[in-house]
Amino acid sequence: MSTSPTLLDTLKSRGLRVTPQRAIILNTIEHIPGHMTVEQIYEQVQRVNCYINLATVYRTLDLLRELDLVTEADMGTGATHYALHTHATHHHAVCRACGHSLEFPHDLLSPLLDILRTDYRFFADADHTVLFGWCATCVQEEVKSTSGS
Repeated sequence: MSTSPTLLDTLKSRGLRVTPQRAIILNTIEHIPGHMTVEQIYEQVQRVNCYINLATVYRTLDLLRELDLVTEADMGTGATHYALHTHATHHHAVCRACGHSLEFPHDLLSPLLDILRTDYRFFADADHTVLFGWCATCVQEEVKSTSGS
């Protein structure tokens, strides 16, 4: 049974130096499921080694982004969220009122991306897209509040 390479293996195979601090950060990133903020990563890293500073976490994430190993997204919370590229291509719909987020498959965006490419000669970078709007609950609450006034 073959397992996929870890971030540490990937960096080593690309000839990059892996310090003990970087190894702790890489291991932490691989064990946080789904999307994570720098602060969430830093909090977990501090539990392992309190001498690793926030700047080191940022530099490591910048490197992983440059190497196309993580993607970043604005989930509407004011903090950038990161996900491993192995987290599969998917997208999010985020409610502007309550912040509820739902994932939806890439298949829903594929027709739009095809049209952009063929009709507009535009090649969208849409591996991880976030759409903002309003969830049904918040829309219903808004309707109730405006009809009751």
